[in-house]
Amino acid sequence: MQITSKKGSIVLDYYPIKNLNDNIYQDEVLRVLSFRGETMNKRIITTERMGDEVLDRKDNFDYIITDNSKGLPQFVSHSQRKLYV
Repeated sequence: MQITSKKGSIVLDYYPIKNLNDNIYQDEVLRVLSFRGETMNKRIITTERMGDEVLDRKDNFDYIITDNSKGLPQFVSHSQRKLYV
C-alpha cells in the first residue's frame, strides 16, 4: 500500500515482510517513509498501526491512497524484527 501527501513530497509505502523460509508475517509490515524521493526512515510496524496511520493521514492531513496493492514481501531478519516491534 502507498499513501502520498497532497503535494506529493512525502510518500509512505507499506510492504508485507517475510523470513528466510518465505513465511509472511501476517501482523507486521515494513513502513518506508520517503521525502522528495529519498528514503528517510524504515521501520516494522503492526498492521493495526498501519491502518490507524493510513486513516489518520487520509482524514486529517489530506493524504491520497496512491496504490492499494500489497506489494512484494520484503525479507526481514529475526534481529531486525526485534528492533522495531
